[in-house]
Amino acid sequence: MPNETHTELNEKLVYQHLCYVTDEETAWVLLQEPGFIGFGVVQKDRVCWPPYVQQLDWLRVRDLRLFGEKGEWHVWPDWNGGWKSRLLKLENIKDALTEYHVLWGTKKVKSDTPPWIKLTEDRGTEIWLPLQGQVKDSEKDSDLHLRLKLKQVVDYDPKYHLAGIVDAAFVGLFDTSCKKLLIPPSGLPCP
Repeated sequence: MPNETHTELNEKLVYQHLCYVTDEETAWVLLQEPGFIGFGVVQKDRVCWPPYVQQLDWLRVRDLRLFGEKGEWHVWPDWNGGWKSRLLKLENIKDALTEYHVLWGTKKVKSDTPPWIKLTEDRGTEIWLPLQGQVKDSEKDSDLHLRLKLKQVVDYDPKYHLAGIVDAAFVGLFDTSCKKLLIPPSGLPCP
């Protein structure tokens, strides 16, 4: 699927792209808009956000990345008041560099809205993820840093005889060892 232009962005458009990024029932979504920056879970018929997020302002979305093991659907605003998107299918990629980026959050705060837990740091940064049962209460805080797996696409330009990174896609969330994939739960209750 090449880059597309959308006149509107909404929850339905997001969950309709689930099948392009994963064969699972759920996938992660990372969203940036003025009232919220963080992760949610896309299910086959809805998108679930952390418990404190009441309602998103889809008109003000600055960046959205729906991602899974098959690829990433990336959405951003265009200059005409709509949105642009691109679907990067990892099966079509010949050369890619894999990186793991450390996420904030080394301390767990128990939540009264399971399975969502809040990970915090002393500097005030916090991130909410529905990982109850995947991040054990017995884990030491120093072992908690989660990792965001990223694939950077390398391509060669024969005209200039140069190779370089031409795109990048999020692939998944992993534990601190980068070995255990953290799966977003299905059947999440959404507000």
